[in-house]
Amino acid sequence: MKQKFLISITALVCFVLLSSHDMFLKFKSFYLQPGSDAMVYLYNGTFDKSENAIERNRMKDVSLINPGDKIIHPGDNSWFEENNQTVLRFKSGKEGTGIVGVSTFSKMIELTAQEFSDYLKHDGILDVLEDRKRSGEESKPAKEKYSKHVKALFQVGKVPSDDFKTVLGYPVEFIPQNNPYSLKTGDELTVQLLHNGIPLANQLVYASYQGHHGHAEDGPHIEAFKVRTDNNGLVTIKLMNTGHWYFLTIYIIKSNENAFDYESNWDTLTFELK
Repeated sequence: MKQKFLISITALVCFVLLSSHDMFLKFKSFYLQPGSDAMVYLYNGTFDKSENAIERNRMKDVSLINPGDKIIHPGDNSWFEENNQTVLRFKSGKEGTGIVGVSTFSKMIELTAQEFSDYLKHDGILDVLEDRKRSGEESKPAKEKYSKHVKALFQVGKVPSDDFKTVLGYPVEFIPQNNPYSLKTGDELTVQLLHNGIPLANQLVYASYQGHHGHAEDGPHIEAFKVRTDNNGLVTIKLMNTGHWYFLTIYIIKSNENAFDYESNWDTLTFELK
């Protein structure tokens, strides 16, 4: 009996971990030379490790903005797979700050009540977890429709540009209010979180950097920052370390579609600080 219980717990933990991947766009170095061959890696898993590649038919939008240029949408032949990562090849443009973004089509996941609670706890979606407890819904299973939207800011050459402010129009999107490539260690970075183009208030946002991530014994993420957006959808953090940084949020609400109980949009923003 004890062995069966341990197997069940292990299976549940594995299910939660495998079904709640974060997604990030990362460069080996976010600093590029003008007119150089570049590669950006799509991680599906954690900030440190991609668990599986993403098929191109999952991608609803792929957008690339080289500094000073218009948005282009690289095709399938610009991608390849390597070590569970999906990799986009492109050529950098002139000096300035560029953007690359990926937005996925929605998928559905169906979870038992316990699986859904564990997933909410594991990924730090604490407001929904508390709402379900207050409403007595924590014993109900859940069908969730989810999609993911990721952006990376990269710097070409030494001169920053205002391209970093460009809105790609994703359902949930971080918009930096100051250019991270104009900052140094100890400076503050402010980002605005939009939902369908409107500032999203009182939303939990996590921010951290490479090498500072983990999970507490009871499950939740351990990040460098856990903050809430203000009434204008703004959060500000101090960049106290060099290296690769990210902002992350999972916005989940009750679905107005009969086929689903919840709808979630996952969003990350990545960049590098020298």
